[in-house]
Amino acid sequence: MTVDTRALADTYSTTLWSQYGEVLRLVDSSTISMNYLTEVLKRPNYQARYRLFVLNSDETIDYEIPQEDIIINSGNFTENYQNGQRKSVNVSLVNIDGKYTPSINTIWVHNRFRLDIGLQFDGQIYWFPRGIYVLGNPTASHANSDRQVTLTLVDKFAVLEGKQGTLEATYEIPVDSDVKQAIIGILTLDNGSGYPIDLKPIIYDQSFEGIKMPYTLSKDAGSTLGEMIIEIGTILNAEVYYNSQGNLCFININETTLDVQKASLWDYSEDNRDYHGASASYDFENAVNEVQVVGDNINNEIFSAYSQNTNPASPLCIARIGRRIAYINDSNIYSDDLAQQRADYELRKFGILKTTMTVTVSFNPLLFVNNLITITDEYYGLQRARFLIQSISYTLGDQCEMTLTCSNIANFSDLTLISIEKPKVSNILDAILDAPFEN
Repeated sequence: MTVDTRALADTYSTTLWSQYGEVLRLVDSSTISMNYLTEVLKRPNYQARYRLFVLNSDETIDYEIPQEDIIINSGNFTENYQNGQRKSVNVSLVNIDGKYTPSINTIWVHNRFRLDIGLQFDGQIYWFPRGIYVLGNPTASHANSDRQVTLTLVDKFAVLEGKQGTLEATYEIPVDSDVKQAIIGILTLDNGSGYPIDLKPIIYDQSFEGIKMPYTLSKDAGSTLGEMIIEIGTILNAEVYYNSQGNLCFININETTLDVQKASLWDYSEDNRDYHGASASYDFENAVNEVQVVGDNINNEIFSAYSQNTNPASPLCIARIGRRIAYINDSNIYSDDLAQQRADYELRKFGILKTTMTVTVSFNPLLFVNNLITITDEYYGLQRARFLIQSISYTLGDQCEMTLTCSNIANFSDLTLISIEKPKVSNILDAILDAPFEN
């Protein structure tokens, strides 16, 4: 994927790394090189820092919640590798004078937030945004003099999937419409208060440019814009999610699944201080090594494909454990090629989920889901084994630690994915980064 980064390096921000729509951006800090940042993270004397901003409706900053009002170790950040909502944050605030008690004059339903994570060393804090959020369900409590408000902050995609994204009438995108323009049309709908649903530019894989709607996409009243966006993602064969800067991304799954071509973001070893330990779990009962996909039926032709794990180096290959089949029926698939891409993608997902390592490591802002790390651990027989990060979580506090769940790519890469003669089945019936990040 190629993106335009010419406007990323403005007065307030510097882009250090970007891949598959995700961006590591340094904001409101002195410039630091990626190499120096990597060296710092190998030291034992840096600290993790966090800050939370309340945003205006256009996602510019209204104000920062003072550090002293954030209760240390009371909140957490979680990110999962999936379509739609990926990130969430919980945080508790000191509320002695009631300034955070939910009301139209303090924090209310319409508010949006930005979380930044930071590294402090040598007297300087380096800040990195980690998502734009909307307010979920806050709670207020007090016991004698202890008064708190806990904020549940949910991924921006929740706007599209929730009440604000609910359709009051049938919404259609006609056949042959430009898919990119259809997406922009959805995001620029008035949210009822004079603002579009999402002002930020989308990140749209260049391979999707010019693609037209293959059919009229229609959603009835009561459906959501999120459902429509996810279906558009299926049409494009795209992963759809909001990145750490608050841009909605449509990334080609043929790009995101090239695991063997990904560089390792970090190398962990039991001999190093930043690797604290690991546990392993094995979901053998639901292991899958063959996926059958059946799509739409057009002109008496049913679009379909198979993918099989026949790689003898894979612990889950058919020759080792026999055929274990998953069947997927999706009428949004309108060609054999799309069916094949979907089958390959789903087989990879099954491989990711079935054997999982939960790893505790030092806090590291360079890590993102759907990227690789290596692990060397004698107990598990691992020697620079390559793992794909499925989830990242950490406490917003002074522990300077994070938890990763990841899967050894030996389970799902180089699967020798093949198409087989179509099965006999019954008739079953969408980047840009050229806008500077708002500080």
